[in-house]
Parts: sequence; C-alpha cells; structure tokens
Amino acid sequence: MQDSKKKFQVFLVVLILVTVFWALAWTDCTLAQDATFRRVSLSHGISIEIPNHWGIISPIDRQNIHAAGQSIAKNAGVEISQGKKETLLAVNATPNPAGSMIRVSITQPADFSQEELKSATRADLAEISEQMQTMFKKGEGQGGPKLLSRVTSRVEIVSGRHALALEYTRNSLTGASAWTVTQYKIPVKNGLIEMTLSHRNSDRYLWKPILERVKRSMQF
Repeated sequence: MQDSKKKFQVFLVVLILVTVFWALAWTDCTLAQDATFRRVSLSHGISIEIPNHWGIISPIDRQNIHAAGQSIAKNAGVEISQGKKETLLAVNATPNPAGSMIRVSITQPADFSQEELKSATRADLAEISEQMQTMFKKGEGQGGPKLLSRVTSRVEIVSGRHALALEYTRNSLTGASAWTVTQYKIPVKNGLIEMTLSHRNSDRYLWKPILERVKRSMQF
C-alpha cells in the first residue's frame, strides 16, 4: 500500500513537471509569434503591422522614391493629381534583394469619395483599368516598370472602408521573376490613403500570407 502511494506521488510530480514544461514552451512560442510583427504608428492616425525583421527605408530614401515616381509620370506626360502626396512608410523584405515591399502614402485631398466607390459599376471599374493601363504604358519609356499583364480594378473592404484595388504584374528591376503589385486606394475624411503591397512571383507562397496579414492589420 505504501509503495502504491509513493508511485502515485511520483506520477503526480512528473505530471506537474511535464505540464509546466509545455506551458512554458507554449508561452515562449506565443511570444515568438507575437514578436514576428510589430505595429507602426504613422501620421494622420494611420497604423499598420509589419514584419519585425524587414527593413524600414529612411525618410530621405522615401523622398527619392516619391521624386522618381513623380518624374516618370511628368516626363511621360501623365496628368498628376493636384493633391499633396506624402509617403508615410516604405518597407522592404530582407534579405536583399528584397522579394516583397510595403508602401503607405496619403494624398490630400482625395480624388474620389467613399460614396463614389460604393456606387461604382463594372463599366466604371473597366474605365479605371484602361486609364491606369494607358498611364503605366506611357511611363515604361521613361524608366517605369514594364507591364506584363493588364491592370485589373475592383472594390474591396479594408479596415471597414471601401477601397479601390488595382492589381497588375510587372517585370523585376533586379532579377528574372515577375512581380505582382496590388495598390489599395482608400478615401477617408482627411485624404486618400494608398497602400501598395508587392511581391516576387517566384516565391509568392512565402510573401502572400505576410502581405495579407499586413493588409488586414491597417487601422486609421
């Protein structure tokens, strides 16, 4: 009887130790998962989650990116929005060369409203696709990326708001694989928020889940 009691006590001690071990292991795993992403607060009340190990591009480099885009459009004779555009965030995946990118900007005032997006018809979206197609084609000769597919447009919901989603495939500037680019244009009270998510197609199964989480994390 005494031996049975001792065996039972030993069993309880082992069970407790195993339970504690797995609890600690699960806690470490959860903390590691949470540490993979971090929330970045931007101006105009915008915030977004980005992978913690990706590289944030400096404000000066962001200005250069913006200047390059504006110059390509102007040199190509493309009409540029009269609103003031500010690049708020530019993030590249690591290691280099980057296989995925995140860009967030805001233009004030917005070119269109939530009401206009809600009432957009298929014909309206088809016209937008054609306009964007023409614009990108004009930019190709001025240093812009080469389009490899037609531009598609649709209306999606991002953070509870209607967003114009433009998607296309372009050539890579550093390698052979094509890239898919999706730009979300979200009209809000204080301007037009633009979030551009792009990834290299050759390893899209790695990048797409990350970018989907980034998109769903946006708050404003």
